[in-house]
Amino acid sequence: MNEHKKVRIGEAATILGVSIQTLRNWEKSGKLHAERSHGGQRSYDMDALKRFALELPVWGLAWAKSEVPPHLPPEYYCERPDRFTSRDARMGIELQNTHGFPQDLASLLTLIAGEIGDNSFAHNVGSWPNIPGVFFGYDIPKRVIVLADRGRGVRTTLQQIRPELSDDMEALRVAFTEVLSGRSPEKRGNGLKVVRSIAESSSIGLLFRSGIGKAIIPKHLGKIRIEITDENIPGTYAVITY
Repeated sequence: MNEHKKVRIGEAATILGVSIQTLRNWEKSGKLHAERSHGGQRSYDMDALKRFALELPVWGLAWAKSEVPPHLPPEYYCERPDRFTSRDARMGIELQNTHGFPQDLASLLTLIAGEIGDNSFAHNVGSWPNIPGVFFGYDIPKRVIVLADRGRGVRTTLQQIRPELSDDMEALRVAFTEVLSGRSPEKRGNGLKVVRSIAESSSIGLLFRSGIGKAIIPKHLGKIRIEITDENIPGTYAVITY
């Protein structure tokens, strides 16, 4: 299929499984861009539709927990810290250049994503138990950012300095709420404390999973809660909403 193929609104609605009126509403709100002919007819870039239809949380979760991870489009895989840092900065620029998007929120989202991604590299470098690097994807129209790694996880990291941690829920509680020292093995705890502080004081939501534990911060000034899940994620998986 031609990468630059254009489709009319009826075909686009069928591809996305929504009504034509929904597409018109999405265009009006800025959620999905449509091109217009001289006669006023809408058309959509097929490649853009594919990206829009991609459910980043599903991709990220599959990559984090599958025994054999799915192949990732190259734009969602950061195999090195410098590649991740560059893409995080690019996301910040795209957010800042989005019409009407709050500049302070763009900076906060870039900081939160940066903290989570940096932790993945800092605590697995040289000892990745599986595929190195992080899944990092964002969808500005859908207002979602997803990060995941196939690393050692929060509990294993913190047990280097807190060997008494007995389960994943307690490890997440420590990571998100207790101030630890600045020594390298402890940065995960300090970084996630920064993430919690920002999310709880702004209109940012967070789902963070590691092992069988998950931390949830609802959007709009929600407070963190730690829960148990019925699925194990050896590394980490995070979904940021705003």
